[in-house]
Formats: sequence, C-alpha cells, structure tokens
Amino acid sequence: MIRRFIYIFSVVVFFSSCEDVIEVESGFEESQLVVDAWLDNLDREQKVRLTQSQDYFDSNFAGAVQGAEVNLTINGERSIEFTETAPGDYTWTPQTTDEIGVVGDTYELEITIGNEVYKAQSEMKRVPRIDSISQVFEEESLGIPEGIYAELNATDFLGSGDTYWVRTWKNDTLLNKPLEILVIWDATFDSGNELDGVPFIFPIRRGINPFPDDIDDIDNIPPPYIPGDSIYVELHSITNDAFRFWTIAQEQMINGDNGIFALPVANTRGNVIQQSTGERVLGFFNVAATETASKVIE
Repeated sequence: MIRRFIYIFSVVVFFSSCEDVIEVESGFEESQLVVDAWLDNLDREQKVRLTQSQDYFDSNFAGAVQGAEVNLTINGERSIEFTETAPGDYTWTPQTTDEIGVVGDTYELEITIGNEVYKAQSEMKRVPRIDSISQVFEEESLGIPEGIYAELNATDFLGSGDTYWVRTWKNDTLLNKPLEILVIWDATFDSGNELDGVPFIFPIRRGINPFPDDIDDIDNIPPPYIPGDSIYVELHSITNDAFRFWTIAQEQMINGDNGIFALPVANTRGNVIQQSTGERVLGFFNVAATETASKVIE
C-alpha cells in the first residue's frame, strides 16, 4: 500500500505544473435515497441510516429521511423491526437472548417510505480469527516517518473469493479517511491473484496505520503510534459485491487527487432496489460476521 501510494504521489507531482482550474458539471438532477446499512453480529446497537443524495460539490450535510419503516428478515422467517431514534437513524439493539444471526444466514432488508418499497439481500459470510496485533519499529525511509507501526495478523480461509473489510480505531478515533479504507480479497487487494488460504500480505497487515488526508500529503504523513496509544480493530466479512462497492467508492473519493488522471464523477453501484421501478438506489446493505482485537502500544 505504502509503495503504491508513493508511486502515485510521484506521478501527481510530475504533472502538477500543467494543472488548470476547470469548472466541472456533476450532472446532478434530483436527489435519491441513500441507504447506509452495514450491520454486524456484535452485541451492540445496529443502525440503518437513510438520507437523500446531493450534488457532488454540495458541502452541506445530506438530508435525513424520516418516517420510514425499516425491517430485517432473517432466513425468510424471523423479522426485526428497526426504530427511528434520530432523524434518518433507524436502530435495533439486541437483548440478552437476541442475535442477528450466524454465518450462512440470509437477510432481506425492506424499507418503506410512503408508497415506495425498497429491498436488498445479503448473506453473512465467514471471517477468520485475528491472530494478533503486533508492533514493529521502523527507521525513517522513503519519506515514511520513523516510529512504531502496527500490523494486523490474520490468515485467509482456504477457498477463493473470501472478502473482508477492516475498520481501525486509534485512541478511540476511527481511521476513516479515503486512503484508510481497507478491503481485502482473500489475502490481498483484489481478485486478480492466486493467493488463497495464506496470511494477509504485508501492505494489508500495515493497513491499520494512519494515512494522510490525500495523495498530495506525502510530506504530512500522520505520525506512527507511540507508547501508550491504543488500537482497536474490527475484521468484517463482506460479500464480493460489497468489496466492489468499497473499492469503487474509495476510487471516487480519491479521484480529485489524481489531477489529469481523474475519472468522471459517478455514483457507486449499490444493492438496494426500488420495487416499483426495478432501479438501484444509492448505498449498500451487508450483514457481517465480525472478529475484533485490541492492543496498547508498548
């Protein structure tokens, strides 16, 4: 990841002298429903967030969708009703004997807004155990600051096509910059490889360290961990479609940093379908099996 990042930055610097300011039309016409439904099997509040889309260049917060009915059906039998607890936030908290399911369970999310019904399907995939979070001291090299770096140690299952999403918190702060989005196909970054059933590759293991805001910030890479820092990591199972969703979303978010190589702005393909039209709305629905690990840097 670091090497790929440094290469991209070098190319951007090379072409920076020929940049011009250009007014870009986003092609935005009317708002659409956006569904943020990343659920998991941890014993905590589960949330479905419903908002309205907005112009790509609009810096205001997206409008919340209120008054919807949100239900989750498990294996075509058991139903869970989500309750609106804040504008656009629909939540369900498992009780002592409740669980959202186990690996292999299938799910249907149904959202009703007025006369419109939206549905999405998912399946809880398997997730490997996190063996450990380790720390390594590195001397300064290639612009990378000297200090302590963390590594996520886990081994992919045997059998191709397992996909995962890693979420990391440093001192209780989620690492959620575009460059910090970390999704995994088997033990690497994409499906175009033959690695399977092996430990995560080095750039994946190092993906739980802070990254700069964008590609141009290579001179301002966040400092690595120091003794006393805490790390908390969640490893989520996701569907192959969810992997593609995050990959494209990350490309779109980093898009503005690519200068003359920037791709046209486009919506990321989701899996929520408006039943009256058969069209996909924005956002995604996934139910994950999740493993967690934590460490205090020594």
